[in-house]
Amino acid sequence: MRNNRTVTGNIGYRDVKGIKRICQWCVAILALVLLISAELIRSNCALKVTGYAVRSEKVNSEFRVVLVSDLHGREFGKNNRRLLEKIAANEPDVIVLAGDMIEAGADGEEIERVCAFVSAAREIAPVWYGLGNHEYRYIENHGAGLEEKLTEAGAVVLEAEYADIDVGGTPVRIGGYGGYYRTAHLNTKDPEKQAAHNSFFEGFEDTERFKLLINHISTNWLDWDYRDKYPVDLVLSGHYHGGLVRFPLIGKGLYAPYVGWFPPYTKGCFEGEAATCILSSGLAGANGVPRFFNTPEIVVIDVMPDN
Repeated sequence: MRNNRTVTGNIGYRDVKGIKRICQWCVAILALVLLISAELIRSNCALKVTGYAVRSEKVNSEFRVVLVSDLHGREFGKNNRRLLEKIAANEPDVIVLAGDMIEAGADGEEIERVCAFVSAAREIAPVWYGLGNHEYRYIENHGAGLEEKLTEAGAVVLEAEYADIDVGGTPVRIGGYGGYYRTAHLNTKDPEKQAAHNSFFEGFEDTERFKLLINHISTNWLDWDYRDKYPVDLVLSGHYHGGLVRFPLIGKGLYAPYVGWFPPYTKGCFEGEAATCILSSGLAGANGVPRFFNTPEIVVIDVMPDN
C-alpha cells in the first residue's frame, strides 16, 4: 500500500543569498536615484551667494555690486521672490544684469516676467543691463522693442555704450558689450557697426574713472588673456553656466557654450595685469541640460580703495 506523502519545497542557502543580494542592489540603486534627484533639485532650485573683493586706487569709498546673469526666463519663487530677497539682503549700491536673462525664443509672458523682475530689482538699487547672445537673437527675430521694454521697466540698457556715474563718492564709467570685446569683426559683418564698436572700445577705456564693463561673453578676457592687455578695471561676465556639470573635488566644469568640453575657466575671480574679470556661474541650465553639483548663484562684489 502506497503511503500518502506531502512534498514541501525548501529554499536553499544559495537562493536566500541570491535574493538578499538582489535586495541590496535594489536598495543601493534606490539610494543612488534619491541622491541624484536631491542634487538635481539643489543644483537647479537652490540659491547661493558668492562674494569677492576688488581693490583699486581709483576707488574713494567702498561700494557693492550684485551680479546676476543667465536667468533664461526662470523663476526662483513666485515672481522671483526668493531671488529678489537674496539681492535685497546683500544691500547693493548697483545691480548688474549681465545678459541671457531671457531665452532667445521667449514669448510675451516670459518678457513680462523678466521686466517685472527688473522693476522689482530697481526698487532695491539702480539696475544696469548688458545684453547676452540670447537677447541678441531675440532682437534679431523680434526687433529692438526688448530694449525699450527693459528701459520702461527701470533698467539702463547698455550695448556698445557707456555712462559716467558716481557710486558712493567714486567716479565710475560703466559700459556694456555683449559680444567679444575688442574684436568687433566677430560680432558683426557690417563695416559701419564695426567702426561704431571700435569707437566704443576706445572711448570707454579713455578715462581716469574706475571702469566697470558688463561683458556677457568672457572668452577674450579669460581664454585669450585680454585681462593682461586692456585697461578695464572690472569685467563682469556670465555665459559659461559654471560648466553646467561640476566636478566637486577638482572644482572644474564639464562644458561651456562656445568653448566646449572641460573648459579651463567656468566661474571665479581672475586677476590680470590690466583688468580683473569676475565670471558668474549664473542661474539656469543651458540648451536643455540641467545643472549638477552647480548651485545657482548671485555674485556680490565689494569694490574697495587700495590702501
